[in-house]
Amino acid sequence: MKRKVIAILLCVGLVAGMLSGCGSETDSKPAAETEKKSEVNADDYPELDLKPTEALSVSTEGVKAVAPSAFTITDEEAKKLKEGNYKVAFSYHTQSDTCNQTKVASATKMLEDWGIEVVSVTDANFDAATQTDQIESIMAKKPDVLFVMPYDADACASVLNANVKNTDTKLVFMENVASGFKAGEDYVGCASSDSYGNGKACADIMAKEIGYQGKVAIMFYDLVYPVTNERDRGFKETIENDYPKIEIVMEAGFTDPSDTGTVADAILAKHSDLDGIYASWDIPAEGAIASANSLGMNDLIITCCDLGDTAAKSIAEDGMIRGAGAPRSPEQGEAEALIAAYALLGKELPSTFVTPPALPVVKSNVLESYKTSYGVEAPDWLKDIAK
Repeated sequence: MKRKVIAILLCVGLVAGMLSGCGSETDSKPAAETEKKSEVNADDYPELDLKPTEALSVSTEGVKAVAPSAFTITDEEAKKLKEGNYKVAFSYHTQSDTCNQTKVASATKMLEDWGIEVVSVTDANFDAATQTDQIESIMAKKPDVLFVMPYDADACASVLNANVKNTDTKLVFMENVASGFKAGEDYVGCASSDSYGNGKACADIMAKEIGYQGKVAIMFYDLVYPVTNERDRGFKETIENDYPKIEIVMEAGFTDPSDTGTVADAILAKHSDLDGIYASWDIPAEGAIASANSLGMNDLIITCCDLGDTAAKSIAEDGMIRGAGAPRSPEQGEAEALIAAYALLGKELPSTFVTPPALPVVKSNVLESYKTSYGVEAPDWLKDIAK
């Protein structure tokens, strides 16, 4: 990979302490490396599977996921739900992103079709104390089902143990599970996206884009959070197991998604010949784009999870982000509602962990994927770019 402006690296003061063994490079690859590139035959690798039918994730308790399609509600059961005069509430760690807004809208529609009232939807704005207060207030309404997307698994466990456990309220988790809670005992089930599968999709897309060999780095969310942890594991294990000629040369963690430019600076300073970077989701990937642009590394390939506007635009116009693994938010919302319905009916769940399959996104399916991920048509600006 050509790097015409490597000299700029000498000016990257923020990461000077991390520079080690970075010699200067010429504009051309050594002959031996060029010959090595020609040895890879793309036909040795399977085509990208853009329509997976099976979720690959397992829960934190080792339970294999099933898709929402494994659930069925009969007309008679729907009638029973309507006669129950049930009410439910949602406690989100955030409602600031479109995915969560889509999930709650999808779940609410299905619940209301069964005559179930949604009495509260709260947004903790990424604050554990706020979520604690909100759950305490919600429980005053005595919901039959409480849906919780924990921000801090330990703090959430504390408030749930004090206010929900040993009550008649049934507990359904979204994405994450409170610390120490056991499926089928302390809570009914958990609905999530196929985080491992989406991480795998990012790896498969990355491999194809860099020609099935080269050097890549991982920018991972350095907190215990199952969704991102599983995404990162899916990417890493797929590269290591399926693509022997791709080397993961660096794994760099971040805790502040708005400060990933500094992390990317460090990666690119140490590995100026890097072919690609994977990021846990699209917002951190923006930091990698900015860092690469500042160094003139415009041929860097990036993959990430989620499908925000920046990622969708980049994929559509052949920008640095070439692909993503995205959530199927409408289906995930339906999964939440189905878990609750089974609990209210006293039915045994097909699994206590429910996720729709992964959604690999590349240029050829970006418009279709946008609709699948958000439940609405892609905006006109994206359609214009993707023409």
